[in-house]
Amino acid sequence: MSLATVDRVLNNRGGVSAKAEARVRAAVAQTGYVRNLAAANLSRRRVYRFCFVVPSGDTGFVALLHAALERERARLVEEQILIQIVPTHAFDVAGQVAALRDLDCDALAIMASEAPEVQEEVDRLIASGVKVVTLVADLPQSGRACYIGIDNVAAGRTAADFMGRFLGEAGSILMIAGSLSSRDHMERLMGFRAVMMERFSHLSLLSAVEGNDDADTVERLVMAAMEDQPLVGIYAIGAGNRGLVRAVQKAGSKPVTIVHELTLVSRQGLRDGAIDLVLDQDTSTAVTTAVSMMRDLTEGREIAVGSGRIHLNIYSRENI
Repeated sequence: MSLATVDRVLNNRGGVSAKAEARVRAAVAQTGYVRNLAAANLSRRRVYRFCFVVPSGDTGFVALLHAALERERARLVEEQILIQIVPTHAFDVAGQVAALRDLDCDALAIMASEAPEVQEEVDRLIASGVKVVTLVADLPQSGRACYIGIDNVAAGRTAADFMGRFLGEAGSILMIAGSLSSRDHMERLMGFRAVMMERFSHLSLLSAVEGNDDADTVERLVMAAMEDQPLVGIYAIGAGNRGLVRAVQKAGSKPVTIVHELTLVSRQGLRDGAIDLVLDQDTSTAVTTAVSMMRDLTEGREIAVGSGRIHLNIYSRENI
């Protein structure tokens, strides 16, 4: 077959008969051919510019995310893919909007607040031709192509399932979110509350509080709640677990404590017994999946529904 025909099939350019395409696909399967994206980009002198707008921070989950991004950025240079990391402040809607207005890229992965202003900027970028995916926290009302992250409702339900099984007696449970305006945190809360109401109604849920992912704030909130009444459980949905551990270690009786993300702090908390369970989403998998999705979208390939879903990992002291 002609080089042009093979090229059209391999690069999904169309203009080829079904019979010819079937022959090329059969040859690919028979030979085990794998398309070399780096060589293809080099031959076309094509450079892809992918941008990640994510929260800033040097500790916890955000630090792991940035480390994964830096590894991917170094790896992809040879494939003519340039990764730009644009840090913003968590829950700072105005700052996130400002960051989105200054972008110049082929595709964007964004972890931001679910605010109308942010969604408007995302839709503006999409209208200008930028391919957009959401990372960790979804923006389902925007025109984004796909969401990459765990099922946060299922994560909250899983936390409640373990919490209820760990606790035999009645008592109060404190729920701490980073921000109640953050979709991923709200979805986890929703899943947690649902299972508690369905199966563990003998346990009392206190009103959810916001720790703003700050360790000192989280510590103050936990200490204040413990002063008001004994706590049998704590579900920490966001960051700030260093403060949570400090508060739990000061408590007269140890509450069952479940947190998100396996960081240095939560890993040590598991070892020390301050934390009982960690629900984790792997940052490296999230970043590589996001890059793969952005590359497929930029090259005009369809994205399968649910292909951005990241597996939820569950850690106790015995399997870290």
